[in-house]
Amino acid sequence: MKLSILKYCCYIAIAIFISSCIKETSYESGANVYGTSTGTLKDSLGDCKGIKIFGVYKKNVATTDSNYVIAGVNISKPGKYFIYSDTVNGFWFSDSGYVAPGTTTVKIKAHGKPIIATVTNFVLNYNNSACLFSVNVLGDIITPLVIYRDYFPTTIGSNWGYDVVGLDTAHTDATSKDTVLGGNTYRVFYAKGNIIDTAFYRKSGNDYYRWDALDGNTGYMPLLFLKDDKPVGTQWESTVANTIYSGIPTQVKMRYSVMEQNVTRNINGNVFDSVIHIKNELQYKIAGTFQTIQTIDSYFAKNVGLVEFNAAGIYHETIRRWKVY
Repeated sequence: MKLSILKYCCYIAIAIFISSCIKETSYESGANVYGTSTGTLKDSLGDCKGIKIFGVYKKNVATTDSNYVIAGVNISKPGKYFIYSDTVNGFWFSDSGYVAPGTTTVKIKAHGKPIIATVTNFVLNYNNSACLFSVNVLGDIITPLVIYRDYFPTTIGSNWGYDVVGLDTAHTDATSKDTVLGGNTYRVFYAKGNIIDTAFYRKSGNDYYRWDALDGNTGYMPLLFLKDDKPVGTQWESTVANTIYSGIPTQVKMRYSVMEQNVTRNINGNVFDSVIHIKNELQYKIAGTFQTIQTIDSYFAKNVGLVEFNAAGIYHETIRRWKVY
């Protein structure tokens, strides 16, 4: 009971403090005839408009007025805004003010003191939108920022836009959510636009997996869809699963082949190097032998991800734009 009373008193004190702060801010800033603004950090396609980092950040050195970020925002309703990040590694970003409707940029100040020298990831929040950015905190010896990426990035906030033949466009986001499937942790991806779906991906060493079904009649399983360190001619296969084909019970598997390694590919005016070409053969057991029913060609670019996916005559998508964090 004493603990409950103590908590209640704390809540009252906090409420009074917040109320006094709000009154003081209102007094200093003048009357706000518009109220609270509404808007987003993202554009009409759901992509973050961009965050630019300013200033030098050092371990055990407090941030100053020279430490801030500039974020692009779309304001749908004028009024007071509050944009903030989470607190990571001893510092954070936040600022408030008033904005008019339209597309603009906002300066968000840094606060606090970095604790260790490392690349520090933040999530910037405004209304119901959130975007990821990273700040390199320097130590006593300044070292260059090294970013390690791969052929299928799963970093939070990374997103890709694709042109889809016959369907216009598709948009894919790497979320901040993880889930455990089959004893392994997968990053959750969302697809939206003309195609709405949820997908699950993970990486182990040089191997890339997705949690998926081989067809509409099989259960879900880990599918090893890419090996980024194998030479041309390397092949591997998925687990064999029971299914139904043309109304007859049978078995199905996927065979993967490395067709090209470290090649250049021009897609929608963008030239990608270090591309790996994987051929996927969906095979059904017919008359006692596995036969290829559908061939899919996938192309992966280093530091970008999937740049082209072509299931001939069924589905073809090519990358239009990307943002990898």
